[in-house]
Amino acid sequence: MLTCRNVANRASALIDGELSAWDALRIRLHLAICVGCTRFIGQMRATDHVTYEIAKNDDTLQHEAEDGRFAEVLSMLRRERQQR
Repeated sequence: MLTCRNVANRASALIDGELSAWDALRIRLHLAICVGCTRFIGQMRATDHVTYEIAKNDDTLQHEAEDGRFAEVLSMLRRERQQR
Protein backbone atom coordinates (compact mmCIF):
# COMPACT_ATOMS: atom_id res chain seq x y z
CA MET A 1 0.00 0.00 0.00
CA LEU A 2 1.26 3.45 -0.85
CA THR A 3 1.91 6.06 1.80
CA CYS A 4 0.49 9.56 1.73
CA ARG A 5 3.95 10.82 0.78
CA ASN A 6 4.01 8.48 -2.23
CA VAL A 7 0.62 9.77 -3.35
CA ALA A 8 1.67 13.40 -2.91
CA ASN A 9 4.84 12.81 -4.92
CA ARG A 10 2.85 11.27 -7.80
CA ALA A 11 -0.22 13.52 -7.65
CA SER A 12 0.69 15.64 -10.67
CA ALA A 13 1.45 12.57 -12.77
CA LEU A 14 -1.94 11.11 -11.80
CA ILE A 15 -3.80 14.28 -12.74
CA ASP A 16 -1.91 14.61 -16.01
CA GLY A 17 -2.59 10.96 -16.90
CA GLU A 18 1.10 10.10 -16.99
CA LEU A 19 0.99 7.02 -14.73
CA SER A 20 0.76 3.44 -15.82
CA ALA A 21 -2.57 1.74 -15.23
CA TRP A 22 -1.05 -0.18 -12.31
CA ASP A 23 0.36 2.92 -10.59
CA ALA A 24 -2.89 4.84 -11.10
CA LEU A 25 -4.83 1.92 -9.60
CA ARG A 26 -2.53 1.81 -6.58
CA ILE A 27 -3.10 5.52 -5.97
CA ARG A 28 -6.87 5.15 -6.41
CA LEU A 29 -6.87 2.34 -3.85
CA HIS A 30 -5.08 4.62 -1.41
CA LEU A 31 -7.55 7.43 -2.14
CA ALA A 32 -10.43 5.05 -1.36
CA ILE A 33 -9.29 4.90 2.27
CA CYS A 34 -7.51 8.23 2.81
CA VAL A 35 -9.63 11.36 3.14
CA GLY A 36 -6.59 13.64 3.42
CA CYS A 37 -5.07 12.50 0.14
CA THR A 38 -8.47 12.59 -1.56
CA ARG A 39 -8.81 16.25 -0.53
CA PHE A 40 -5.24 16.97 -1.62
CA ILE A 41 -5.82 15.49 -5.09
CA GLY A 42 -9.10 17.41 -5.32
CA GLN A 43 -7.33 20.66 -4.49
CA MET A 44 -4.66 19.95 -7.07
CA ARG A 45 -7.29 19.23 -9.72
CA ALA A 46 -9.11 22.46 -8.84
CA THR A 47 -5.85 24.42 -9.05
CA ASP A 48 -5.06 22.83 -12.40
CA HIS A 49 -8.50 23.77 -13.70
CA VAL A 50 -8.24 27.36 -12.47
CA THR A 51 -4.79 27.88 -13.96
CA TYR A 52 -6.02 26.43 -17.26
CA GLU A 53 -8.96 28.84 -17.30
CA ILE A 54 -6.69 31.78 -16.47
CA ALA A 55 -4.28 30.80 -19.21
CA LYS A 56 -7.16 30.44 -21.66
CA ASN A 57 -8.27 34.00 -20.90
CA ASP A 58 -4.81 35.49 -20.48
CA ASP A 59 -5.18 38.10 -23.24
CA THR A 60 -7.75 39.96 -21.16
CA LEU A 61 -5.71 39.57 -18.01
CA GLN A 62 -2.50 40.71 -19.67
CA HIS A 63 -3.92 44.22 -20.10
CA GLU A 64 -4.68 44.35 -16.40
CA ALA A 65 -1.27 43.11 -15.28
CA GLU A 66 0.76 45.85 -13.68
CA ASP A 67 2.94 43.64 -11.52
CA GLY A 68 5.90 42.18 -13.44
CA ARG A 69 5.63 38.94 -11.48
CA PHE A 70 2.02 38.53 -12.59
CA ALA A 71 3.04 38.99 -16.23
CA GLU A 72 5.71 36.32 -15.72
CA VAL A 73 3.11 33.88 -14.37
CA LEU A 74 0.88 34.56 -17.37
CA SER A 75 3.81 33.88 -19.67
CA MET A 76 4.43 30.53 -17.94
CA LEU A 77 0.75 29.63 -18.25
CA ARG A 78 0.82 30.44 -21.98
CA ARG A 79 3.78 28.13 -22.49
CA GLU A 80 2.04 25.38 -20.51
CA ARG A 81 -1.11 25.76 -22.61
CA GLN A 82 0.87 25.55 -25.84
CA GLN A 83 2.46 22.27 -24.68
CA ARG A 84 -0.95 20.63 -24.12
